[in-house]
Amino acid sequence: MTTIEGSGLIREPGEIFRKEIIDAESLDDSGYVLKHVEETSIQKVGKAASGDPPFAINMRSTKDPLDNNFPVTLFLLGSSDRLVSIDCVDDGEAGLKVADNNAAIAVGDPITVASSGGGKVDKYTPTTVGDTMAGDESTNIIARFTELGEIVGYATEKVAMGSAMAPAQDKIKTRLTIKLVPLIA
Repeated sequence: MTTIEGSGLIREPGEIFRKEIIDAESLDDSGYVLKHVEETSIQKVGKAASGDPPFAINMRSTKDPLDNNFPVTLFLLGSSDRLVSIDCVDDGEAGLKVADNNAAIAVGDPITVASSGGGKVDKYTPTTVGDTMAGDESTNIIARFTELGEIVGYATEKVAMGSAMAPAQDKIKTRLTIKLVPLIA
């Protein structure tokens, strides 16, 4: 990593970094959306639920390296002595795990954590904002801005509806935009 003196840049854009995973979590594949969690005064990551601001994407599973089963059946928990941290990325392009029974996704569609959660994604469906002349729509407008901060990225390939159920089709290539739109509290 090259850092310019005084720039304040800690990582290069798209650079993989390591982050501890919460004790009860294991990841059976790469491509889950992770949220930021504080556990026992330590900053860690865990699978994001719907409505959680995205923090990063995991770049590998927590597969137990000593598991000789095929296919692999043993995954380390965050509390394991052989799994201190997980490789993550928050910029660039990544293959994200698609939720079961996903909506059809076209190239350019915004992607967010699915309502089923578990770190999997689906197409973003915005909150409806009506005619502001007809009534007070401030709650819906604030909801919409909050949702914009929860967008993980934009699809760079299309995925058919419900395709996550098909083998080897459970990921969508996405251009990440994590943390480019701030959340409104």
